[in-house]
Amino acid sequence: MRRVLAGVAVAACLALAPAAQADHVAPSVSATLTLGDAARICNAEGVCARGRRATVSWNASCGPAAPPDALKEIDVGIYGVRRNGSTFPYDGEALDEEPPAVGSMGMTAGPGLRFLAQVEVRCSATVVNAEGYEAEHAATAGSEPTQHFFLRPQLVRARTTRSGFCGVSVPRSKLDKWLQAKQYAEFAYTLAYSGLRQIKLYARGDGYRLRSSPDRGMLRELGEIGRWVNPRRAGTLKVWATVAGHRTNTIEMRVLPKRC
Repeated sequence: MRRVLAGVAVAACLALAPAAQADHVAPSVSATLTLGDAARICNAEGVCARGRRATVSWNASCGPAAPPDALKEIDVGIYGVRRNGSTFPYDGEALDEEPPAVGSMGMTAGPGLRFLAQVEVRCSATVVNAEGYEAEHAATAGSEPTQHFFLRPQLVRARTTRSGFCGVSVPRSKLDKWLQAKQYAEFAYTLAYSGLRQIKLYARGDGYRLRSSPDRGMLRELGEIGRWVNPRRAGTLKVWATVAGHRTNTIEMRVLPKRC
């Protein structure tokens, strides 16, 4: 009988030891990133472009044995991705003081941005250790990076800032939208992009080709980048740019025939 009782006592001790460890937190989290509707995004100078809304969604847990109040913090990171694969923080929106285990956060992404998301969860709980004493157990876990999204750079506006018209009267509303063949005009590209990148400016029309790099000083300010153009013949002048090898949208300008 004694041997049976001893066996029961040993079994009871073995059962109690894992139970003390079962209260420990075991965090885990998964995350997804989805693109939503178009959104207007403007800089401090009032240059506005077409961006996109994006939503980061997550599902976090502190483990099946963790108490309900073990979840302490959800850290949602939005990261831009450079060409070499390195990342940099990108602003999102503020979370509530008490983040939910299952939730989402929105952000607006601007043109020229390649980005992803990653979510980290931190859990903490007071548990009873194997010796019967209370101890705080804290742990963190991070999700795998979400899929990447890329929004191509954007040519927000193309216009003439100075131009001459020989032998033709141009309506005031068209002064910055029309050019004239064999007449020099100062042309302005307004670009929206993310970061300081290699930029090429292009214009192409009947008998005319422009491929030019702007002054490096211009790239430090998001705004208009100027170039002189001199289209050869009347027709349509197509204008675009590339940023880090990625082509923007194209804007078409009317070129009037030379009258004198």
